[in-house]
Amino acid sequence: MSKYDSIMRDPEICGGAPVIKGTRVIVMDILDWIKEGKTFQEILENFPTISREDIREIISYAQDIKSGETVIYGSKEHQVST
Repeated sequence: MSKYDSIMRDPEICGGAPVIKGTRVIVMDILDWIKEGKTFQEILENFPTISREDIREIISYAQDIKSGETVIYGSKEHQVST
């Protein structure tokens, strides 16, 4: 089990960019919306396939990446060190 159950990375989906599992919603796209000051509600209205918990997990993921923690992705267990 990964620390991030909702975030996965697969080279066959969106070029291997981290996405919300079961969607093609790219994590960086949601982070860009957050950076622009959009509310959770605005994000959810524009990305109806994700949940509030997914957004919270994206924020946690970004914090770990920024702090330099190693992140494990999804069931394929690709390990990426930052």
